[in-house]
Amino acid sequence: MTDEILSAALQLADLKLLLLMLLGAAVGMIGGGLPGISASITIALLLPFAFTLEPLQGLVVLGAIYMAAEYGGSISAILINTPGTAAAVCTAIDGYPMAKQGRAKEALDTAVISSCIGGVIGAIILIFFTPPLARFALKFGSPEMFWLAIAGLAMVCNLTAKNFTKGVVATLIGLSISAVGLDEQTGHQRFTFDIPHFYSGIALVPCVIGFFAVPEMFAAISKPGRTGNTAPSRPASFASTAGFILRRPLLVLQSSVIGTLVGILPGAGASIASFIAYSEAKRFAKAPDKLGTGNPEGIIASECANNSMVGGSLVPLLAFGIPGSASAAILFGALTLNGLVPGPRLFQEHAGLVYSFMFSFFPICLFMLIVGGLFAPGLALILRTRKAFIVPTVLFLVLIGTYANHNSMIDVAVAAACGVLGILLARGGFPLPPIVLGIILGPMAEEGFRRSLQLGQIEGSVWMMFFGRPISAVLILITCAMVFSAFWREARNKKQAASHDEVEE
Repeated sequence: MTDEILSAALQLADLKLLLLMLLGAAVGMIGGGLPGISASITIALLLPFAFTLEPLQGLVVLGAIYMAAEYGGSISAILINTPGTAAAVCTAIDGYPMAKQGRAKEALDTAVISSCIGGVIGAIILIFFTPPLARFALKFGSPEMFWLAIAGLAMVCNLTAKNFTKGVVATLIGLSISAVGLDEQTGHQRFTFDIPHFYSGIALVPCVIGFFAVPEMFAAISKPGRTGNTAPSRPASFASTAGFILRRPLLVLQSSVIGTLVGILPGAGASIASFIAYSEAKRFAKAPDKLGTGNPEGIIASECANNSMVGGSLVPLLAFGIPGSASAAILFGALTLNGLVPGPRLFQEHAGLVYSFMFSFFPICLFMLIVGGLFAPGLALILRTRKAFIVPTVLFLVLIGTYANHNSMIDVAVAAACGVLGILLARGGFPLPPIVLGIILGPMAEEGFRRSLQLGQIEGSVWMMFFGRPISAVLILITCAMVFSAFWREARNKKQAASHDEVEE
């Protein structure tokens, strides 16, 4: 295996391959940064171009787009509180407050460095641990996926510890939106209002754009001044930001491992990885209440997770031919059209090409770091742009991205409706990230519950199906720990606030 890795590294020392990696990284960052144009859509758009190249060249370009697009979503999340991808929702929680504090460059540098480190860790795990991780992924059946979704929904406790009730309401709104469509088992319509476009459900992209972009732009035009804080600030240098991240190895490693493990689960994706990593970072933080107010640690957790997920999503793809995400599914098509059938035989018949592809993520992360670091100062200037230019431009781009997702004006109307609802909820003090969490995890929880119930009835013990499996038991304990820690922290905060009031009196 060592000889194959060395041979793969030497094969990548080709100027054309390196230029293609740089091109893919730049295109991926742009695609991920444009709200509505996700990593999978960007890969799909560039797929015809990849087919004109040699197999390794085409895979390297698509891999670079995949990796860079997962980071690119953080750019718009930090600058204008409009996540370019669903995975960047958690990045916006701390990134946008940092930008409003005049620390946009620091936030962007934190995002790109964390993404690079997470991508490298994910690639290392992909290269050296693909067989055991693939076997681990196969142990996740319907009950485990159900409890994973429940554990994800329990994260609302950590995301909204200041007002748990409003967080639950926001999550229920997201779950209600996820229920729209035809029931897969009965065929009955659920909240479709006889609109054929809703038979397949409401897409995630218009919801994310509606709940984040529209309320933020509305808030921007309702306040005097420019889009961000224009007060003079002393931006942190790239080196000092890198040092801040490297002094937190446990947070980086924890978030990257979470991202990789979630990535190998088919259908989970970067958004769930970033939510779990952010929640765990908040749970173990020394000052958890500071996350959400402009703490770089929140960006580190989110970005390490969503980029390490890339390596994780390729583990079941390469080992068994099971894509771990929508982008990995497109890469599956690219492999098969080049005559490469993913699975155990792929490592036997095309070991050199496979290891070259996996090893290419190291220079891809380096190019992503260089491009992101060079453009961060210029991107930070967006916050000094006049609202007369920035607001209509952002709204135009997000609406174009919404329409391009399915070429449907109904998606644009959904984004507008979610925008109005988001404005009302924000004014009422309801958090918006839990809504997206509910939309993402609702289908996974429903499908896992129904299949587990059917399997339990067939095997004669529904109770053992849900509660008698080892991985399910671990996930149940994690869920209980999340809920308990959130209530304990909320009670502690109330006690501290009461004691503070007594001292003042």
